[in-house]
Amino acid sequence: EVERHVVSVEDQDELRKALPGMGLVAFVGDGAVLPRLSGASDEPLGSGEVVRFVSPEGLRVGVTLHSGAVASGMGIPPGVTVIVGGGYHGKSTLLAALQLGVYDKVPGDGRERVVAVEGAVKVRAEDGRAVHGVDV
Repeated sequence: EVERHVVSVEDQDELRKALPGMGLVAFVGDGAVLPRLSGASDEPLGSGEVVRFVSPEGLRVGVTLHSGAVASGMGIPPGVTVIVGGGYHGKSTLLAALQLGVYDKVPGDGRERVVAVEGAVKVRAEDGRAVHGVDV
């Protein structure tokens, strides 16, 4: 159990450090379980109820890690990234996972392959308010 945890954290760290060299600021691994059990829980949604993440072809990248594992998933480049979709399509769930990408996750969390560079931040406008005249 301890070895599994160490390998998981080392893979996350290695993946995070590889991002700048790939021209990326964040990565969401294929197969990640992004939804949580509830809005007040960090536990992943049960496996029978969840749709695992699948990256769009145009954003899919792959990284071979020292552990021998190959991480494939969606690479997010620097700059402003717009996430769009209908109601209950996972936009907020994806953002919640990405904003925690600067931290390592424990094995079984489902977001072990969701990482972001150290200085990544989330900028959000209050509902109904526009962001303008700001140098992000």
